Amino acid sequence: MELKVVEVPTIKEPIQSAPGFEKKGLAHAKLDLSALCGFGCRYCSSNNGNYLRINRKPFAELARQQLGEPLTPGDDPNLMYVWPDVLGNLEKQIARKPRHWGEGQTLVFSMLTDGFSPQLVKDGTTERALKMVLEGTRFRIRILTKNSTVGSPKWVRFFADHADRFVVGLSTGTLDDAWAKEVELNTSSPTGRLRALHHLQDAGVPTYGMLCPIFPDVLAGDGLERLIEAVNPGQCEHVWAEPYNDRVNWQHVQAGYAPGSPGHASLSEVFGQGRHERWSDYAAALYERLRHQAEAGGWLGKLRYLLYEHEIAEEHTPRFKDLAGVWLQSSPDPDGRSRNPAIAALQ
Repeated sequence: MELKVVEVPTIKEPIQSAPGFEKKGLAHAKLDLSALCGFGCRYCSSNNGNYLRINRKPFAELARQQLGEPLTPGDDPNLMYVWPDVLGNLEKQIARKPRHWGEGQTLVFSMLTDGFSPQLVKDGTTERALKMVLEGTRFRIRILTKNSTVGSPKWVRFFADHADRFVVGLSTGTLDDAWAKEVELNTSSPTGRLRALHHLQDAGVPTYGMLCPIFPDVLAGDGLERLIEAVNPGQCEHVWAEPYNDRVNWQHVQAGYAPGSPGHASLSEVFGQGRHERWSDYAAALYERLRHQAEAGGWLGKLRYLLYEHEIAEEHTPRFKDLAGVWLQSSPDPDGRSRNPAIAALQ
């Protein structure tokens, strides 16, 4: 379907700190180029984040003025909120900073949206923004996208020419193109993203794996193992992985599965019926299989398993062993240890 674009007020400083991603070991700062990107992933947590929630009414009114409908992200996945002055504001922000700004730090492009949204790529916003950051800062830039265009000859050359400044990853939590077409709207297919990742790796561009989120049905058969193999962990700097945690959009995600299928049933049990012990078991099983593959392949030191551990049941805690490769994400106690007593005992 055609993208519905609405202009909203541009934030003054596009580059901002990223404490949430710093906690995940991904980045110190972030650069988003739009308020809502052109990829309508049904599980996207950004749609319910503080920024869009606070601005829901004024942005809906702007949509009414510009499109004739007071649309919000929950109303239409083909909606995009753009910042018309983002490049100008980015240029001004960088000009105010010293030349060594970002030295020794990583900037993620992007955190809440996708900086490679097709419209931004087509009109040149993406390339111009990246060149500004390259020329005016010392950040290392972590590309995070679902657009396989990063594996095209043009972009492979761009990243390869600045290989010391970039590390590129394509978020891919499934190998099922048909499912993704129903849930990850407007994105490149998972197999297309993986081909792009391989093109980058073959060209010597630094890459990382981003298996986020991995849904319960991927654990069926050897689906997870095939997904891990597809990202070539040996050629990645790190491999991030995460179970599906969202409590808000689960019904949109469930609609991507056939009724009666394992994926459809598991989401009903965990989120519809509130059977949190099933989520705990799934999160533990996912970690066990990731760890097994990492140990067998010699890349356990690269694993970054993002775990909101407050809902891990005591009975499942031993399966996390010594927490190798686990990055705990729930709010800790003042002493820095987990508020989950069983997990704290492992620490």
